[in-house]
Parts: sequence; C-alpha cells; structure tokens
Amino acid sequence: MRGGGAVQDLLAPVFALSAALNAATGVIAWRRRRATPAATALAGVCAGLALWSGISVPVHLDVPVAVQRWSVYCSFVGVLGCVVSLYLLARTVADPHFRPARRQRAVLVAVPVLVLAAVATDPWHHLVFTQLDRVGDPPRLEGRFGPLFWVHTAWCYAVLASAVAHLLHARRRAPVAVRRQIGSLLLGAGVPLAGNVAVVTRPDVFGSQDLTPLFFTVTALVDARAVLRQGLLRVVPVARAAVLETVTDAVVVVDAGGTVVDVNAAGRTMLTGARPDLPDPVGVPARSFLSPRALADLPCGHTGYALEYVPGLHLDVRITAIADHRGRALGRVVVARDVTEQVRTRQRLEDQLALVERLRAQLAEDSVRDPLTGLHNRRFLDTALATELERAARQGSSLGVLAVDVDRFKAVNDTHGHAAGDEVLVAIAGTLGSGMRRGDVAVRCGGEEFVVLLPGADARAVHRRAEELRTACAALRVPVGGGALVRPTVSVGTAVHPADGADAASLLAAADRALYAAKAAGRDQVVAADGLVAG
Repeated sequence: MRGGGAVQDLLAPVFALSAALNAATGVIAWRRRRATPAATALAGVCAGLALWSGISVPVHLDVPVAVQRWSVYCSFVGVLGCVVSLYLLARTVADPHFRPARRQRAVLVAVPVLVLAAVATDPWHHLVFTQLDRVGDPPRLEGRFGPLFWVHTAWCYAVLASAVAHLLHARRRAPVAVRRQIGSLLLGAGVPLAGNVAVVTRPDVFGSQDLTPLFFTVTALVDARAVLRQGLLRVVPVARAAVLETVTDAVVVVDAGGTVVDVNAAGRTMLTGARPDLPDPVGVPARSFLSPRALADLPCGHTGYALEYVPGLHLDVRITAIADHRGRALGRVVVARDVTEQVRTRQRLEDQLALVERLRAQLAEDSVRDPLTGLHNRRFLDTALATELERAARQGSSLGVLAVDVDRFKAVNDTHGHAAGDEVLVAIAGTLGSGMRRGDVAVRCGGEEFVVLLPGADARAVHRRAEELRTACAALRVPVGGGALVRPTVSVGTAVHPADGADAASLLAAADRALYAAKAAGRDQVVAADGLVAG
C-alpha cells in the first residue's frame, strides 16, 4: 500500500468524499426499500463502501501506525459487506422473488465470519499480511499479502463473477424495457476491473495506491441510478402491487405453513362483508376463513372450483401453488372472483327457460284439450287413436271405442239456456273422466258428443264399461239455476278393433252406427256394433 506524489496528497479527501457519497446514497436506497426489493441490497452495497472508504482515510493521514494498521484490518468489514450485497443485488435483479437458499446463506455468512476472524488475529499469525509497516520518506503504510489474503480475494472475485453471470443470464431473457437497466448494472460492474487495469498499467500516475473503494463507489452510483432513477425492479413490483390493490378479485397469499401473509384490498372488503367476525386476516391461519378444499394438495400445481362461500355469495376460486426456482413449495395464491350476479343471472335465465318450457308444454296440452270440459279434443283423438291402433296391431291386442252422446241435449239448451247445457256437459265429462283406467282416453269431439278409447278391452269388457258409464251418467242430478235439476242420460255405441274395424275411420264409423242405433232404440242404452244391446 504505497503511494506518493500528487495522488497521495489527494487520497484522504477523496476517500472521505467517497464515504459521504456512499452514506448518502445508502440512506436514500434504504428509504426506498419498500418500493423495490433491490433497494435493500443497494443500501447494503453503499453501507459497505461507506465503511471501506471512510476507514481508508486514516491510512493516508499522518496518524500513528497502529491506527493505520487497524484501519486496514477494519476495512475488510466494508469489503465483505460490499461484495455480499453486490451479489444479492445482482440476484434480486435476475429474479425479483429471489431469497437465498439455506446453503447460500451459510456460505455468504460463514466465509466472511472466518475471514474477519483471521483478520482480527492476524497480528499473531500473519497469514493475512506478512508485513504491514511504514516505509519510505515520508513514511507510508505498506503491506505484503499472506496466503489468507489471496484466499479472501479469490472468494470475493468468485462471488462477483457469479453476480455478473446472473446479470448476463437475466439480460438475455429480460424484456426489452428491462435490458437497458440490467445493462447499466453490468456497466457498473466493469468499472472496478477497468480501474484496476489503469492503476496497474499507469504506475507513474497512480503509484501503488489501493483505489478499489473509489472504483466500487462509481459502481454503486451507477447501480443507484439504475435502481432508483431508471425504475429497475421498481416498476414491476410497484405495478404489480398497484394492480393487486385495484383488481376486483380477492387475492390471498398463504405461505407453506398455512399462514396468511398478504391480502389485497378487494379481499379485505370481501372478507369484511362476508365474515365480519374475522380479525385482520394477515398473520392468522388460513383455515380460519378458507375451505379445506382451498388448502388441499395441488397435484397439478393449480385448481379451480365454484362455491357459495356464505349464503348469497357465490365465488369462482382459482388456486395456484408458488415455488422457488428449485421447485420447493413456498405457499399458494388463492384468487376468488365474486360471481354472485352471474349465478343469479344464470338462475333467472334457467327459471325463464323452465317457465317457457312449462308454457310451451301447457300450450301444447291446451291445444289438445277441450276448454269447457277439460277432456282431450278431436285433434288429440286422431293422434291417440292412430297410436293405439298401431300398438294393438303390434301386440295382437284389442281396442275398444265408445261413442257417447247426451240425450235430448237441445231440449236442455232450449229450456234452461246454454249455460245450463254447459253445466250438463261438464258433469257428463267429469263422470267419463272419473271412470277411466290407466291408459284409457276420454275425448269431447264437439257439441254433446264424446269418444272413449279402451286399450286392451275385448267386446264384453267394452260393453261392461259402457254400461257402467251409462248408469253413472243416468244417476247425475245437475242443478241449472232457479232450483231446477237436470237428469241427463247418454246413449252409447261400442266398437272393438279388429272385429268392427281395422283402421281408425272404420272403427269410429262402426261406433257411430251403434250410437245411432241406441238412440233409435229409445236412448239411454248401450248398443254394440255387432248388434248387442244393453240398457
């Protein structure tokens, strides 16, 4: 550590200025530490350089040699702090989420501790400096390096080389907007190398002075501009934080131990509204307000599902596992979107569709129903008769048909009015409907005429059923107003497929002929198409 001439005379104030610049920059960086994770590492770099430069001042002053020696020894604290912080700064630039692994932390702490222990005991073993005394006239402190000094130097340069390698790798894969900022850090990293080359190649100008702290000060100032002025690592986390706090989705970050470590504004609002009993969620176990499903294993690294978190609050939940660059689990991010309105809209739509379907079915039913009696109408008869005939032919079974007509219905209308006639029709229809078996069909064809289909009934069963219906109708007493009662009767004609008709037209025609025969025989009778009369 020799120096002389004009350079030597200026070194003490220059180192003092360097210490002041680094201290001021470190304070600024520390105040910005919440804006960017890189600011904390930058503050560490500046603190180390402030100590390194400040302790170098006594070496170039006329002070006792003991003070100068201990200044040199103490400078190792600044050197090691600067190197480790530069490494952390580079790693943070390469990956904003970087956290040193356990082995890395051990190396970054253990090696400096061992070096400092060796430096502190150097006066006894002289393995760091084999000689550290004043020489020359005027006397200046000169040191000869021992083996541990070179071990320390090699380790420092290895750490710095690793930092540069991470920066180079990050620059290759970084977006264009970030490459310029990483380039500034790489430029700053080259300053100490260029400075040392200049010192070595121009001894006539610089002498043999150790100007390394000054070169690294330039590096720190370049890095500070990149971090604090160019927005390096400030844009990304600040932008992400701004987005996180402005998105309407609730975002909850849970660490690997199941503790909530962060919740955005939307998440707090949602939780406050849904669970007013909960305290501030940060720092509490996630199971306090997240479902077991949200905290279950994520075999694919992510999952999603919908749930009703509390009555009336429907959420679409997406869960993503987060891990470090080595794949070790760090926790998970739970994103919940309020889809209550979508669920309600979907439910309203489903209700409307169900209503439309009911109305359609009702309309279809109404189109084949008689509005007065509620029985099926002639349109339905055509379809039902064709279907039953097809089934009877396929199964080899019979099909009975009853043609029913209200006797002297015109007289009821003429005597008591059409309203009374409607009452009689409704009563007759009710009697026919109540006498139906499963599968039977009762139809009002128009006016006072009805048709009843009896699938599977043979001739005798058809006659028996017809007589039962005739008897039931004859027992009716229908009040028609003014205290009057109408005692309606019906005439019934029967036909059976296939004996009386193979198709619908012939079968209905046979039943009608039998009906006319029943009326001609005196009404209130049952006549079969084959001539059988009951009544």
